[in-house]
Amino acid sequence: DLKDFFDIILKGESRTFNDHYWYICTGSGCLRSYIEGRNANPYPLLKKPLSQYTIKQVLEFQSKPKTKEVGQLWATGRYQIIPKTLKGIYVKAGLKDTDLYNQANQDKMGLALMKERPAIRNYIHGLNTDNKENRQKAALEMAKIWSSVGVPYRVKGANRMVEKNESYYSGGGDKASVDTELVQMALQELRKQLGGFTEYAKDEVQQTIKNPRYNPILLVTLLGIAIGGGFVAVYLAKKFKI
Repeated sequence: DLKDFFDIILKGESRTFNDHYWYICTGSGCLRSYIEGRNANPYPLLKKPLSQYTIKQVLEFQSKPKTKEVGQLWATGRYQIIPKTLKGIYVKAGLKDTDLYNQANQDKMGLALMKERPAIRNYIHGLNTDNKENRQKAALEMAKIWSSVGVPYRVKGANRMVEKNESYYSGGGDKASVDTELVQMALQELRKQLGGFTEYAKDEVQQTIKNPRYNPILLVTLLGIAIGGGFVAVYLAKKFKI
């Protein structure tokens, strides 16, 4: 399921939905971390667990200055969402700023982070061929989202050329701890779970729909194969009254 998928992907990131990083000054050594159950160093302005605040409140904490008097909340929750990212992703996840920053809504944002990148979205939904090239393109985009994920091949990273299984952000203090092989296997499994089209079924469905005299029985059968769900076939069978 999705939890198993993210347990693999985020092994090098946070542990819980209340984990967070925050700044207390602008120089080196100013970043602090809070890992629930492991240390007692939360962001000073938090009077309750992070997941009990609204998205709007989290954004307000993230807009604070990096000063010794206040400090700025930075990477937040299970998906380590930073200020700039949170401002846009909660809307793409179908949420309002009055919604809680809880587990369910963080999960929605985590998935939205992936789906806003075509290489990942097309792969996990089976809109392209399941081959090495497409898996690696999706894996590279995963590495661009989470710095602890290794890149699938040598590539120009954010700061320098990086080698396979290095962080895309190497050279800026980030290190990868999740190998691309694990990421690609997890993406492939997620693709299966989401019921993406098989290549055979997708081609047959497209050809059937293009035919103005298409056989609805054939279409129902193919869609059942393609999407992998008997409920879809039943629904279409009722729709076409066959």
